[in-house]
Amino acid sequence: MRDLFIGVMSGTSLDGIDVVLVEFNEKRVQVHHAATTPYPNGLRKKILGILQQPQISLQELGELDVAVGHFFSECITSLLASSSFNANEVIAVGHSGHTVFHKPASPNAFTMQIGDPSTIAAKTGITTIGNIRNMDLALGGQGAPLAPAFHHWYFATPDESRVVVNIGGIANVSILHPKQPLIGFDTGPGNTLLDNWSLLCRGKPFDNNGSWAKTGQINESLLALLKTDKYFTAVPPKSTGLEYFNPTWLKNTLQKVQENLADEDIQATLTELTASTIADAIDASGADPKCVILCGGGAFNTVLIERISVLLPDAHIKTTSTYGIEPQWVEAVLFAWLARNRLHKKPGNIPTVTGASHAAPLGGIYYGL
Repeated sequence: MRDLFIGVMSGTSLDGIDVVLVEFNEKRVQVHHAATTPYPNGLRKKILGILQQPQISLQELGELDVAVGHFFSECITSLLASSSFNANEVIAVGHSGHTVFHKPASPNAFTMQIGDPSTIAAKTGITTIGNIRNMDLALGGQGAPLAPAFHHWYFATPDESRVVVNIGGIANVSILHPKQPLIGFDTGPGNTLLDNWSLLCRGKPFDNNGSWAKTGQINESLLALLKTDKYFTAVPPKSTGLEYFNPTWLKNTLQKVQENLADEDIQATLTELTASTIADAIDASGADPKCVILCGGGAFNTVLIERISVLLPDAHIKTTSTYGIEPQWVEAVLFAWLARNRLHKKPGNIPTVTGASHAAPLGGIYYGL
């Protein structure tokens, strides 16, 4: 039987569901089919509502959990229909869920993802691995980021120091040094503040290629104020999310600014915030990477990438497409890989990354019918 898995990823940007059909072969990955399906407006609005104001009745939460599960199932079924593969050829689905709250701090640390995996298994007939972050939290970890384990498996080499940077709504780095333990952590906001500011000021959900930011000027005073947040200097392991870096966080900071700033100057400054906190994190790691490999939606923001290149002048900046996976599909491939590890009883977490007491297979298994 071919080693076929489906990975499903719903990122913090809420722009849609990424679904990939992946075949694994030793340390090789082949993406046979991939698609992004935008959230239906009503469903996106409900999820966005609890992200912006995390108060909801138990009935509303339960119904939303199942509704997202139905939507994920439809996306999986649609991908298979457009491919040459059948559901019975797929070993399992690795399912990220959509994170609506992430609280890795004690007491009673928890993370909550919606998109009922039982619904996915029942509707698709494919065994589904869900609730993937929970075991790491139960072992004292952050439950995030999980990408460094896959980044190490796929991108690491004994010949050079590399860093993989995933720029989604939140940005995270994986430090792949041949002579040091693997470390990885969330650096802070990736696209989330950029997207929200663009939506607020222009009614556009993102700044295409960073073209709007390019019309503005970086305000050094605002940048310095934004970077005083204690998260940026916190020692890893650490993780964060939209419950922390969100429009309210930005609004509270802007209220402290003593001058009137143009909207495009704020966008330029937020772009620099993402670029500089990524660069600061890499510099602080001491990895001195020869190669920085980018993935996630931010890998298509040319202005953001130009700024990262300037701030990391000694590193070659590439995207994951150089290594066979397009940047927008890497996280979905990650969840397919985590599902594969779970079924093979192999660890999906790295304790030096998440802070868990030990490595373990991640996720609950929901068998297809």
